[in-house]
Order: sequence, then structure tokens, then C-alpha cells
Amino acid sequence: MKIETVLMVIIVLALVTYITSYIMKKKHYQTINKLEQEKFDLIDTPISETIQSVKDLSLTGQTKKNFEQWKEKWKKLEMTAFPDIENLLFDAEQATDRLQLIKASQAEQKSSELMNSTKQSIKEIQLALNELLKSEEKNIQAVKKVQEMYQSIRKKLLTQSFSFGPALDRLEKKLTFLELSFADFSDLTVSGDHIEAEEVLKKLNHETKELNDAVMTIPSLVKEISTEFPAQVQELKEGYHELKDVQHFVFLEDSIAADIVDIEKDIKQGEKLLKQCEPEEAQKLNVIIEEKINRIYDVMEAELTAKATVEKEQTILAEFIGFVNKRNQQLMIEIDRVSQSYKLNDAVLEQTKKMQEQIDEIKLDFETFKSGIEKNQAVYTVVEETYAADGEKLTHIEEEQEKLITQLADLRKEETEVKEKIDDFEFNMRGIKRYIEKQHLPGLPEEYLDLFFVTTERIEKLAKELNKLKIDMTEIKKMCELCEDDVELLIDKTEEIVDSALLTEYMMQYANRYRNEHPEIGEAILESNDLFNKEFQYKEALEVVSTALEVVEPGAFKKVENQYYEEKSQSAK
Repeated sequence: MKIETVLMVIIVLALVTYITSYIMKKKHYQTINKLEQEKFDLIDTPISETIQSVKDLSLTGQTKKNFEQWKEKWKKLEMTAFPDIENLLFDAEQATDRLQLIKASQAEQKSSELMNSTKQSIKEIQLALNELLKSEEKNIQAVKKVQEMYQSIRKKLLTQSFSFGPALDRLEKKLTFLELSFADFSDLTVSGDHIEAEEVLKKLNHETKELNDAVMTIPSLVKEISTEFPAQVQELKEGYHELKDVQHFVFLEDSIAADIVDIEKDIKQGEKLLKQCEPEEAQKLNVIIEEKINRIYDVMEAELTAKATVEKEQTILAEFIGFVNKRNQQLMIEIDRVSQSYKLNDAVLEQTKKMQEQIDEIKLDFETFKSGIEKNQAVYTVVEETYAADGEKLTHIEEEQEKLITQLADLRKEETEVKEKIDDFEFNMRGIKRYIEKQHLPGLPEEYLDLFFVTTERIEKLAKELNKLKIDMTEIKKMCELCEDDVELLIDKTEEIVDSALLTEYMMQYANRYRNEHPEIGEAILESNDLFNKEFQYKEALEVVSTALEVVEPGAFKKVENQYYEEKSQSAK
């Protein structure tokens, strides 16, 4: 039984090994067949036909060298790469037959890598050969565009030669050089050296575009250098002569004549640059010339505009100066008059004097410039600037004068207001005295009497100050404010004393009902009575009786107080 089992296992293992070997060999044969097909595809690439087509072009020079290099690369592939691939595939097939599968895989891998590199090389060779085939046609198409541009340039130089000025000779020479380059290109193309022809074409294309740019740019530069700038320079000369010699204008730091000479030199330099066919440099110089011309125009125009402004503003400014000056004189007279009655701050007079100095300075400037204008010695832009600045100064002075006039006028108004307030103070003091006497109080607290007499003295002192020959309104206003505060405080203290006294009487009357039952109430009434009649401390008297009453009847003080103020309110109506 054991022998049969062993045999069965051996048979199964042999069968599994055979099947596995068969499957693995089949997989390798498939890979080898695929690589064989790729090899045949590479061998069938029509490189040889392309080489023959290029060879038929009868190439020369650098083009022929390039062709020979690519042809040699193809031969190398045929002689080495293809046989190497064949050998590797043969090794892989043999190794598979012998079940040397690792060796077979290695041979397959190497053949695949060599196949890929060979494919890339064939692709490069094919591309290069195709480029060589197309090079002639490509050059012919490219040169047509260059020739069209060349013909356009040539036509312009022939039909519009006058617009190129001194640059014409140099442009025609460049055109001649282009013709020679076209001949070189043609010779190289006919001889089959298309690569060299392409290099010549690149240079030809660049030079033709450069010449075309010059042909497009130079006419406008010639127009500026030959026509516009000279005409503007002539206009500047005539304008400068008219302003300076005929109308007698004066220019600040006058360099116009020298600037015109510099511009004329620049124009000559521009002509040289055009003659040398250097449009970029000529363009830069033209920008500089234009800026110089515009600067001179701006200077002359500024003087003309300034003259018109000065002529317009001169009378206005003269009247403004006269008005502000007259007003300042009147202000000084008014200050002198007011200072007879009022003590003025020293700064007021100083400010007026300073304003007069500014006015005198402005008058001097105005007269100087007016004289300069009459003698044709004034620079109008300077005059215009000074007039504008002086106008602003006068406006500021006028505003300060207004403030001072208002300040002086306010002194009389303030004096009247203080007089009216003194009358009010005296009226209030009399009212307070009558009101306090009417209460028939046994006496008044010493601090209250002190306040009353101090307030009375302060009011009298204020009245005396106001009756002086020359008064100081600043000091008087301070005293008036103090009097106002004192009178208000006295009114409040008077109300407080009267309210405390009357409330004390109300509280004593109310407390009498508890006097027999509560001895402490009686004691409080006696103490309060002493404070009331002997010391005249009404507030303290009210506090003593109300405190004692609150112990016996909480809320009694508030009740009596409300009753008092209600009766007071009723009686006030």
C-alpha cells in the first residue's frame, strides 16, 4: 500500500512539474515572439529609401557632412544593433528550451532595452533625414518672405527717397549688402548646402528686418530734424527777439539765446546720426531736442501770461494796499482813543504796529515793481508771484484788523454789561436783606454775615473800578465773575438759613405733643431752642430736634418737611 502511494505522489509531482514547465516556456516563447516582431518592424523601417532620396539631392558642404553622419549612424545600427538583438533573442529561445528560465529572462530584458534604444536612434535618424529633405523647400519658403520685405524696402527707397534725407546713401548701401547676401543664399541653395544656406538666411532675415525698421522710423525723424525743429527754432528766435527787443521783456537768468544755439548744435548732431543711419540714437536725441524747445516755449509763454495777470491785478492790489493801510491808520487812532478809557493789552498796540510794518513792506515792494515795469526792468513771473504772496498777506492782515476792531467794540459792550450786572447784584442784595429781615429771626450766623459783608464790599469795589477814568476790563470781568458767584452763594445760604429756621419751628411745634410722655423730647427742644435763639445755628437746631423726634416717631421729619415745602410752594404762587 505504501509503494502505491509513493508512486502516486511521484506521478502527481511529475505531472505538476511538466504542466508548470509548459506554462512558463509558453510565456517566454510569447515574449520572444513579440520581441522578434518588434525587431522585424525596426528592420523594415524605410530608412534606406530616405537615405537614397536625400542622396539624390546632390548635397554639398555642411549639409553633405550632416547627411554622411546620419547615414553612418544607420549603418552602425545595421551592423551592430540588429545582430546583437538577434543574438540575444536566440539565447533567450535556447535558454527557454533548456528550462533555464532566469537566463532566458535576462536575455529578454537585454534585448528589450537594446530594442528601445535602437528605436530612439532610428527615430532621430528619420527625423534628421526628413529635415534634410525638407530643408530646401523650407529655405525657399522662408526666403520668399524676406524677399517681399526686401522689395518693399527697395520700392520705398526709390519712390520716397526725399523722405530719408541724409540717411538715404547709407540705406542704399545696406540694401546693396542685402542683395549680395541674397546671391550667397542662392549659390548655397543651388549647390545643395542647405544648412549653410539656412544660416545665411537667418542673418539675411535679421538684417532685412533691421533695415525695414530703419526705413519705417527714419522719415519721421528726418521730418523733425530737417523741417519741424528748424521751423520751431526760427519761431523761437523771432519770438525771443519780439519779446526782448521790441516789447522789452526781461527773463530771469536769461539763457534763451544760448539754449537756442545748443538746440541748433543738437539738430546738426541729429543730421549726422541720420547720415550714419543710427535711428535709435537719433530718436533719443530728438526727444532731448523737443524737451529743450518746449522748455523755451514754456518760459516765454509764462512771461506773457504773467504780464497779463500783473496788468489785471496791479490796480486791484494797489486799491487793496490803500484800503488795508487806511484801515490800519484808523485802527491805530481808535486804539489811542479807546486807550484813554480802557487799559489795553500791550500786545494789541504791538500787533497793530507789526501789521503796519508789513503793509509798508508790501507798499515798498509794489512801488519797486511798478517802477521796474515802467522802466522795462521787471521779470513778470517774479512780479506775479510776489503780487500773489502780498495779496495773501494783506488778506491775513485784514482778518486780524477785523478781530481787533471787534475786540475794541466789545470793550464798550462789556462795560455796559458789567454795569447792568452791578445793578442786578445791588438789587439782589437789597432783596436778600429785606427777605431775611422779614423772617424776624433772633439773629444770623457769623459766617453768613461775613459772606454778606464780603459780597457787599466786592460789589462796591467793582463799582468803584468801573467808575475809574481808565478801566481794566480784563480785571473787571474777573471781579464781576467773583461777585456773581458770591451773590448766587449768598442767595443759596439765605434760603438754607430761612428753611432751617422755619423747619425748626415746625418741628418744635410738632414735637411738643410728645414732650410730657418722652422727657428726651423736652431736652431736645430745650437744646434746639438754645441753638436757635442764642447761637443762631438754625441748621444744627433742626438736626437736634428732628433726630430726637425720629426716635419717637420714625418718618416724622420727612412728614413735617414735606408739609413745610408744600406750604412754601403755595405761598410763592
